[in-house]
Amino acid sequence: MFPRFCFIFVLTLLIDAVSLHQVVEGVEGRSVTLKCSHRHILLEDKPLTVHWRHNDIRNVFDIIHGRFSVKEQDPVYKNRAEVLLEELKGHVFLKLTDLQLSDEGTYLCFVPALGIFHSTQLVVKEQTLPKYAAVRVQVRSHGTGTRLSRTLHLLIPLSGLILHFI
Repeated sequence: MFPRFCFIFVLTLLIDAVSLHQVVEGVEGRSVTLKCSHRHILLEDKPLTVHWRHNDIRNVFDIIHGRFSVKEQDPVYKNRAEVLLEELKGHVFLKLTDLQLSDEGTYLCFVPALGIFHSTQLVVKEQTLPKYAAVRVQVRSHGTGTRLSRTLHLLIPLSGLILHFI
C-alpha cells in the first residue's frame, strides 16, 4: 500500500510542476495580468508571503506576512505593478500597466509557506501604428466663411508624411 501511495503522491507533484509554466502575450503600452498559481491561495487565513520577480533579478512586488510591500521594489515597476485586491480571495494576480518591451521575460511567483513556485513567460509585442489617419474637413465658402453642407472625409497615409504649419 505504501509504494502505491508514494507513486500517486509523486505523480501528483509531477503533474502540478508541469502545469506551473504559462505564456502570456501583451502589447506595448497596454496592461497585462499574470496569475501566480492555479491553486487557491488564501492570504486571509494566515499572513502569507508572496514574491514576484522578473528574470530572477528584479523585484516586481512583494506581499510580506499578508501586507503589500514595495519597499524593495525595482524602480522600473514603480506605479506600474500591483496585486489586484479583488482577486485575493483564492488567487493572486499581478497586474502590470504601461507595458514596455523590456518587461518581456520570465516572471516568477513563489509562496514559500505553500511550496508554490510558478513561472510565466511574458511576451510583449510592439505596438503597431495605423497606416492611415482619418481626417474630416468641413467645406466653407471662400468669401463669406459660411459652412457649406458638404464634409470631406480624407484618408492620409502616415508613412513619409511631413506636416508644415503656416
